Amino acid sequence: MSEKLRERVQQLAAIWGPSGREQRVADALRAMITSYVDEVRSDRFGNLLAVRKGREGGRRVLLSAHMDTPGAIALNVSEKGLIYLAPVGGLKAYHLVGRRVEWGSGATGVLQCEHGDGEVSFKKLFCDIGAASKEEALAKVALGDICTLAGPVEVWGDRLVGPNLDNRLGCAVLLEVAEHLRECPHTVVFAFTSQGEVAPRGAAVAAFGAEPDLALLVDSALSGDQPGVRQVASRLGGGPSLRLKDSGYVAHHGLAERIAAVAEAGAIPLQRAVSPTDSEGRAVVSVGPGVPTAVIDIPVRYQGTGAEMANIRDAHGAADLLLKLLGGSLELG
Repeated sequence: MSEKLRERVQQLAAIWGPSGREQRVADALRAMITSYVDEVRSDRFGNLLAVRKGREGGRRVLLSAHMDTPGAIALNVSEKGLIYLAPVGGLKAYHLVGRRVEWGSGATGVLQCEHGDGEVSFKKLFCDIGAASKEEALAKVALGDICTLAGPVEVWGDRLVGPNLDNRLGCAVLLEVAEHLRECPHTVVFAFTSQGEVAPRGAAVAAFGAEPDLALLVDSALSGDQPGVRQVASRLGGGPSLRLKDSGYVAHHGLAERIAAVAEAGAIPLQRAVSPTDSEGRAVVSVGPGVPTAVIDIPVRYQGTGAEMANIRDAHGAADLLLKLLGGSLELG
């Protein structure tokens, strides 16, 4: 397995880049992917698009992963310098008490909750950046600034543990594919998309501009091998997971069959799951005349926390699957 994939996940997960503020992540991805593709550009929505040209007669494939992470936006500051917040994306307040965060300004802080009846909600959650007054806090964090969970991604054998794995894992998989994609008959548009955590707008914009014949989205999804998630079949270490359905999307049958056949032929473990959470699939599938779309997930435990957990072998499996898929025919039945 490539050590570079693990290193890229760790490097990308450390970059501040909440929904709508992804420029630092995009800059890092641009530097990483430029030597593997024929052109790189950004669109007006904030997506980063890198094109690897194929042969005449090949298909045009959108390979997409959202690059933002969830965060919390500064709403108000108390006279004592405590910053009150609202969520940006899928953070849950009860996961956040005691967690360290980073602001876009570079300020760091810790999240805490007001004492009371034990209920934890964003109405009671605040960030303490060590300021002694409202004026001192506002000199470091302006209203409207966004913080994200901070901390390193640690390596526990095959497992990665830390914040922001969703969906910097997917971005790292796209980089792995770009680096190792050799002879490919198809034109591949690598799209690192904006605002995937708040709504799948970035993926829809990217698909509209790319006009693909089909789309393959790489995302992180709730793993079923954790307490209270009995309805999800996937598990860490079982391989990438083909998303059959979620709240707004159903996999294209022909494309799903092609993915399953390639996985079987290449002896790549492939899980299948129905996800209780949304994905960018629903936005891409209905663009223009319609785009045959599949979502390949990397299972992640404890999503939206400072200790997300994934198995690096599942990410490698996703990259291997995509490389074999792109190297062959993509005519769909």
